[in-house]
Amino acid sequence: MVQKDNKLYSDDVVHAIQAVTGGSIWDTWLDAGALNRLVHHELLVAMGSGHVSLSGMRYFLVQHHYYSRNFTRFLCAVINHLDSLDDIKLLMENLQEEMGIDGDDKVTHADLFQRSLNIVGTHATAQPPLPQTIEFTHSIMKFCRSENPVEGLAALCLGAEAIVPLLYKPILAALERLNISEEGLEFFRIHIEEDEGHAVTMLKILGRLTRHAPEAKVIAMQIGRQAINKRCVMFDAIWREVREQR
Repeated sequence: MVQKDNKLYSDDVVHAIQAVTGGSIWDTWLDAGALNRLVHHELLVAMGSGHVSLSGMRYFLVQHHYYSRNFTRFLCAVINHLDSLDDIKLLMENLQEEMGIDGDDKVTHADLFQRSLNIVGTHATAQPPLPQTIEFTHSIMKFCRSENPVEGLAALCLGAEAIVPLLYKPILAALERLNISEEGLEFFRIHIEEDEGHAVTMLKILGRLTRHAPEAKVIAMQIGRQAINKRCVMFDAIWREVREQR
């Protein structure tokens, strides 16, 4: 066990935090309990160990699509409540990457995800969203639309971008074991590589907004915890469905 800021972190949680960016800047932002719940979630563990079938991965990816298709909307909502032009420019870079207008290929991340769905043999509306998927998505949107930009930034930074490697690496491992072509993996590879930088950028903005307001940092950490836990609730529901199929 490692003690930091009067909290006891198990070694695996410390490693998970460090796996996000390879540094310790997250230690005072990410909630250890929520992160531990996510890292050891049965769904992700099963994916990482190759115990989720192709049909199970199809089911998961469709549910994930109902959330991820809103990411540009989340970003726009947060940008709308920022005062600093410099901060707006930083998040606009993220938005441009999502929309595929930062390079020559002009392929949106949404298009890449649709390609992944097609390659694994399913489509975006193959099944309806679970109530827990809807609740998770609506919760993130509510935070992002808050008049207080700290709330939206916390939801996207701590509850999404910072934990992408912890989410997408087991997903990628599962798809690789199922012999999915490289085209079907591109969405996840790109996000594992790029979202670390996005998370650090958002964290810097969060740091500036909360530097002289300790209560604002507490709010940010609470929202980050809520976002991770709500994602885990969605994963609980998906895992139940996947086990029934199996």
